[in-house]
Amino acid sequence: MNDDGRRTTRMRDRAAGAAVMEQVVRLQAQAPPRSTLARALGAPPIGEDTAPWFAGALGEREVGALLDRLPEGWSVFHAIPVGTRPDASGAVSDVDHIVVGPPGVFVVDTKHHRGQRVWVGERAVLVAGQKQPYLRNSDLEASRVRGVLAQAGIAAPVTAVVALVGTREVTVRQQPRRVLVLRAEQLVRWLTRRPAVLDAATIAEIARLFDDPATWRPVDTSADTVERFAVIEREVRTAQLVRAGWVVAVALGAVAVALPVVSVLTR
Repeated sequence: MNDDGRRTTRMRDRAAGAAVMEQVVRLQAQAPPRSTLARALGAPPIGEDTAPWFAGALGEREVGALLDRLPEGWSVFHAIPVGTRPDASGAVSDVDHIVVGPPGVFVVDTKHHRGQRVWVGERAVLVAGQKQPYLRNSDLEASRVRGVLAQAGIAAPVTAVVALVGTREVTVRQQPRRVLVLRAEQLVRWLTRRPAVLDAATIAEIARLFDDPATWRPVDTSADTVERFAVIEREVRTAQLVRAGWVVAVALGAVAVALPVVSVLTR
């Protein structure tokens, strides 16, 4: 651990969603606190700029939990830093999940679209009718992982996967040629049904390579990121309950007001 309380761990120790959780925590620390009235009314504790990152973190954690179900002989790595330059928000690109097992290496990109309809074609993915850059981005991430393997002199197939979380409906007209798109709940079953192409020694060699922080862009992880994100998540859930309570209270109040009127009109 460094003097500032941050530490670099083995890559397998990175929590699912670590990079986006850190972004949520960073943005939330810059936001003004909610007033007492806002809390009482259940105002969302996160702003519009933070909300997409928060949803992304939830999606990656959900997929991470699913990947935990993989049997012995598989290795999973989360939030692997591959970018070199931060974007306008200060975030640097990362690979959501890398899965290593007998069928090869799988670069999994999580997309959280709660309640949305998704359409998948050979060259495009549409969410609520809007084209998304998921195929290009996922293929690029897989190419980066292929480059890491090639530099280490390891031959292994690398497959790009987009895992959809929380979607209402997924219509696959045609699977893209270079990227597989599926629902997150189908992921583990799909992975474990692939034919084996790697022996145990190669799997172990790849796992060691990916587990070494020196393989990737240097990254420091705050020791309390998961805990701080959990606090924010609890605040979001509490605010949702408060708002739901107000909706029920207003509905009951409307009924209470309407009942005497109905009684008079029916006499």
